[in-house]
Amino acid sequence: MSVGSAFGTLDDWLRGAGRRLVAERPELRGYLLRARDGYARAYVAARTATNRLRYDAPPEPYRLISVDPARIERVVEFDPPKFRVAGEVAGGDWDRGDDRFAEMDVYRAYERHFEDGVSWADTEFFDRIVAEIEAGVPNWGCTSREAFEARCERLDDLYDTIAREGYYTQDELLESGVSDPIKPQHELKTERLKDEIAVHVGRDGDLLFEDGRNRLSIAKILGLESVPVRVLRRHADWQAVRDRYVRGDPALADWDHPDLAALEFDSR
Repeated sequence: MSVGSAFGTLDDWLRGAGRRLVAERPELRGYLLRARDGYARAYVAARTATNRLRYDAPPEPYRLISVDPARIERVVEFDPPKFRVAGEVAGGDWDRGDDRFAEMDVYRAYERHFEDGVSWADTEFFDRIVAEIEAGVPNWGCTSREAFEARCERLDDLYDTIAREGYYTQDELLESGVSDPIKPQHELKTERLKDEIAVHVGRDGDLLFEDGRNRLSIAKILGLESVPVRVLRRHADWQAVRDRYVRGDPALADWDHPDLAALEFDSR
């Protein structure tokens, strides 16, 4: 069994055991969350240490880079928790899918609601989520239609907050005192990072959406020029470009890519 598989198996066990324990002893939730946060950081730290030996431009899993939201067009989503793919470099065809963010029902719902004035309840996205909830599948943290309707109201609040205050990272929200309408700010750094927009980078440098659909939808609709995103997985071919870039390959001198711009900042 590989180290990654062993970590994954242990994490699955910890999550299951944690859910059972919290159901019996809710007061232990904070302790278990901190324990799993430490576990996730150890997992990412092990991969980061390996990457620093392997690459000239090793991935920094907790870094945020500035990206034009319009550049995030395709979608590649993975099932594992984000920490399992944070800082990962992988070959293969995982970046070849052609699913489009603009075609996701949640983004189409945002367009209809905020641009056309359509009620959330009159969107396909709303119908799908409610149908899943009524079939016994909790979704978006909701177990009833009423809870999901309340969440949609908070999406309105999130849109208004970003339109009025500007786009804040989770750390900036915590420091500024501006409340997050979707969920309370968490003291654990890793937990806060879960609420940032997350992407992968394909072989040709394409930015592939992974998570943060609410904030990315709002950023696109508001026409924001730049938002902070977290890069999780990179294709091995793109990582080779990053390594060539920091080695000073003249063929890459004029490349305009946010993942390379971050490396330029490092070299100062």
